[in-house]
Amino acid sequence: MAVQEAVMAKGYDKLSLDYGLLLALPFREGTGVITRDVAMPHHELTLQDPDGGSFAWGNLVTGCPYLQFTTVGFGPTDGVYLDCPAANTVDLDFTTGDYSIVVWVKHEAIGELKPKIVVGRYVIDDITLINNVGWEVYLETNGPHYLELRHHHGSIGVQRDGCYSTGWAPGGWELLGITRSGLYPKHYRNATSLAVTYGGSGMRDPDSANQDLVIGARFSKNADWYNGQMWNLRIWDRELSNEEMHWIFEMERHWFNV
Repeated sequence: MAVQEAVMAKGYDKLSLDYGLLLALPFREGTGVITRDVAMPHHELTLQDPDGGSFAWGNLVTGCPYLQFTTVGFGPTDGVYLDCPAANTVDLDFTTGDYSIVVWVKHEAIGELKPKIVVGRYVIDDITLINNVGWEVYLETNGPHYLELRHHHGSIGVQRDGCYSTGWAPGGWELLGITRSGLYPKHYRNATSLAVTYGGSGMRDPDSANQDLVIGARFSKNADWYNGQMWNLRIWDRELSNEEMHWIFEMERHWFNV
């Protein structure tokens, strides 16, 4: 029996690690344009292909499923993304509370020095500052390789705060982790806590965002394409401990020969 099936047989919501789990996307479907959240909220996400890019369902030789995001360029229809409507993702509208994000990624460079969005629920309006709201996570895969978390909060007269960690080179599977509690979120790679660079005010609370949850693209769904493979994006409404991050990594690393 696969690890995921064994966990489900025991009662997914009964495990201590799954306390506060709001989203979990193991990409088990293998076909179709819908992927289902196996966490208790049961969000349903749609695979969106504007034109040039493509999705591919796959399985590693170890049997672990994944979803491939293929980007062919930098234009407004050159990538693919997942989304879930704002009305169905109110539980992911983080503001003052703690949260954690964990996902296995094998990201690839696409030749553009711009963010490659992993996941976000936000909007940026450079003309009307007050409309900068929400949160986002992205990787930079060209030039400097870094992971950045951004909080948008135009209500305080500041467009955003960001924090980043370096060393996120493309080409191999890595467990990406972010935990937020207070002004100084933590970044993890393969359960190792990383040095994080913050702005002078830390990471102030993001403003509430009535926006779709988007995976693999900018909030506008026409740029900043993620390129590569992904497995089991999870989001909690609490801060995971260092021990929990190590538990996740040790339980799952064999799928990726890491």
